[in-house]
Amino acid sequence: MKENCENKLAQILKNIFSVTDADYSHKLIRIFGIRLRILKPSNKKRITTDYTKYKDLTDIPKAQGFLREYQLCLLSILKEFDRICTQKNIRYWLSGGTLLGAIRHQGFIPWDDDVDVDMMREDYENFIETFNSSTSNPDLYCELYRDKNAPATCILKIRHKKIRQAFVDIFPHDFYIKDVRGNEKIKLNKELTTIRKRLSRSIFRINDTKKLLEKLKYLTNEVINKGQFPNEENHPTVHWGLDFPHRWANWLYDYEQIFPIRRTVFEGYQFCIPSDADFMLKNMYKEYMNLPKSICPHHTDENAFTQEEKEEVKRIASMEII
Repeated sequence: MKENCENKLAQILKNIFSVTDADYSHKLIRIFGIRLRILKPSNKKRITTDYTKYKDLTDIPKAQGFLREYQLCLLSILKEFDRICTQKNIRYWLSGGTLLGAIRHQGFIPWDDDVDVDMMREDYENFIETFNSSTSNPDLYCELYRDKNAPATCILKIRHKKIRQAFVDIFPHDFYIKDVRGNEKIKLNKELTTIRKRLSRSIFRINDTKKLLEKLKYLTNEVINKGQFPNEENHPTVHWGLDFPHRWANWLYDYEQIFPIRRTVFEGYQFCIPSDADFMLKNMYKEYMNLPKSICPHHTDENAFTQEEKEEVKRIASMEII
């Protein structure tokens, strides 16, 4: 009886306040049901270069040491991803900090440690099978990732079997039923953000991943698109999928801002980017040619790599140096 009471008390206290690892680079603090992701202090110490001395950010040199080796490891995964997409006529485009790096640095942002790509839903839904049956690298595989610390967050990741922290994130996009502008676009954007905020509340958590995916599909097809099937020939509005709680204020893009996809240089290779990359970057980062407030890796913990993983990263990097 005493042990049961102590366990119940511990659970109550945990629900009131707790600190756990959210991922490799962040701590998750829970206070009365509110979740806060805090970057680990050790990540802020990984960058020793004073980037503020560079008036032109395009002059900033590439990362050095292990971070650079890790970036080249991610590059090898991105190259395999691009090879398969090109072979299968799958449209994708660099997104987030990866797109910013391509435009501003022609490669990785010097302090960045992840790769983001976007894909339309039609290809996204079949991509796990497509990638896993087509990759020529036995160490790579694609899977659906469910964030255990978030009620309704799930995306695709291409992972490396020998390096736990090496992956490429793939985010889905959906077509709306038509092209919207002006007040109609503002209304649709509000609807999308409201639905996503509700999904992010713990009270609405759906533990069964299959049921969660069915819920997301229902919301997209029946609630947002009102049961109508989008026709791409009409160049409909494109929006971020509900699968991930993006922090962007605007979830919408005009068809012509994404398509036709074009290619640009990233780390000496050609990869796909949206037609109007400038608009997308301003939508996400505003003045993207300025230094951000936080200049450090945000996705990995260098101390969490095993010696074997570091050696594998170094081996892959040595093959990617150009």
